[in-house]
Amino acid sequence: MLWLFLPFVIVLSGVVAYAADTIARKAGRKHIRLFGLRPKTTALLVAVLSGMGISAASLAAFLALNSSAVNTIAQADQLRPQLEALRTEIGGVQAELRAAQADRDRAQQEAQTLRAQQQTAQRDLKSIRADLNAARAAEQTLTTQAADLERRVRTLTATRTSLERRAEESRLKLTQSEQALDRSQQRAQTLDAQVVDLAARIALSEQETRTAQERAAAAQQAAEQVQQRAAAQQAAAQAAQRAAAQQAQQARAQVTTLSGQVRTLNASRAAADSALNDAQAALTRAREQQQAAQQARDRLLTERAQLTAERDAAARDRDRVRAELTTLQAQQAQLRAQQTQLRASNEALGRDLAAARETLGKLQDEYSSSRAELSASRNTDLAYPKNDLVYAAVVPSVRNLDAFLADAARSAQARGAKGAPSVRLSAGARSLLETKLRGLNVSTFVQCRAAQNAAVGFPVDLSCDARPNAVLYRGDQIIRRATLNLNVTPGALQEQVNDLVKDTVLDITARGVPSEYVQGLDVTELVTLLSRLGARSGAVATVGIAARQDVRPGTRVDLYPVLP
Repeated sequence: MLWLFLPFVIVLSGVVAYAADTIARKAGRKHIRLFGLRPKTTALLVAVLSGMGISAASLAAFLALNSSAVNTIAQADQLRPQLEALRTEIGGVQAELRAAQADRDRAQQEAQTLRAQQQTAQRDLKSIRADLNAARAAEQTLTTQAADLERRVRTLTATRTSLERRAEESRLKLTQSEQALDRSQQRAQTLDAQVVDLAARIALSEQETRTAQERAAAAQQAAEQVQQRAAAQQAAAQAAQRAAAQQAQQARAQVTTLSGQVRTLNASRAAADSALNDAQAALTRAREQQQAAQQARDRLLTERAQLTAERDAAARDRDRVRAELTTLQAQQAQLRAQQTQLRASNEALGRDLAAARETLGKLQDEYSSSRAELSASRNTDLAYPKNDLVYAAVVPSVRNLDAFLADAARSAQARGAKGAPSVRLSAGARSLLETKLRGLNVSTFVQCRAAQNAAVGFPVDLSCDARPNAVLYRGDQIIRRATLNLNVTPGALQEQVNDLVKDTVLDITARGVPSEYVQGLDVTELVTLLSRLGARSGAVATVGIAARQDVRPGTRVDLYPVLP
């Protein structure tokens, strides 16, 4: 219908122009005067009125023929507010679309960064695995060496034990040999004493034998003398018997006496012979005992020499055993030193292995976290982007930390986080946070942000910081001021003001106030400030930014401009 209406309007415009010109020429030729006007003015008025009438008549005819166009125009008036609202919504949607595209670009950049970090982590993981394999191989080698050394130590210990046992047996044998030698020496001394005694007794027997022989010889000589005397006396007696008969009785008596003496001398000779025989038998026995004693002495000297040789051999064995024991002790000390060194090396390798395992675990955790963040940013909705504020509040003391974390969990659950609990603070981060709370010992403002991208339906890992909830800036105190150049365009002037506001926000957030708590200039205040600056006559103007109330880390900050 619009394409039909446009040609109609064009044709109508030409008809109206032609008809109005014709009517105006005719009215001018007739010199018609209306309302006392000049004919020329009257002709112009007639032309205008004719054009308006023709247009109105044409439009009325068109509208009569196209009632739908009338309805469309009427509906257009009614739909205009809706169109404006739709345009506004379209602008908001476009802004959200641009923000979403910016988030998408940022997520893609983060994904690229995460991919680079993932590749780096994989390379580090490969190198760590290689180091771990090398460490395991070294550990196995050291374990084998330690087992070999332990076996050698056990063998040397057994050898040392056997040598000590042999040394103890040698000591016992040496002691027994010394005791036997002492007994042999004592026995030899006893036999020497017996030999000396026997020698003395033999000498005494020999002396007695010599005395007995001398006595026997003397007795025999006396007997011979007596026999000679008896023979002489017998001869004298026979001569005297023949000479004197009267002396026969006396001679017989003397003969009887001499016969008794002869018998006595014979008995003495027999006793002397018997004593001589006894002395010779005693001498023979003494000589036999002396020979036996000499043989016993020789045997004892031989045993003594053998025992001395055995003692010397035992001493040599003892010295050799002591030398071997000293060598074994030195080897054992060296092996103990090697074992201690190996244990130290093993402990160092164990520590290195534990550190490598810990590093590997951290890298695996970071890899899993990065992969989870990347997967969450790709496939699911995010409850909290990384570094987004999860919960912040004033914590009076460390005893209120559990209640604070419970409130943070409820706040995270309201955003779609789930889990038991829905927020997680690692043991190390919690210990550090508790240390800060105890160290500050005042009412502390704690803010917790998402340590990584947290998807809807999963727990949120927290990264918390604590600051004293002290007054940073007093109310109406100028936080930051700047000198603005007024000889610029309104857009450039607004950029200067925005830069000043951004610098002020950075100053406040650097002091511990969350950026979510800081509200910039209101639109009305910004427009008023720009108007006042535009009305200034100078080239520059100094503008300050202040807060309406005292600025603390745990309070909302409402900024406003200050223009002297």
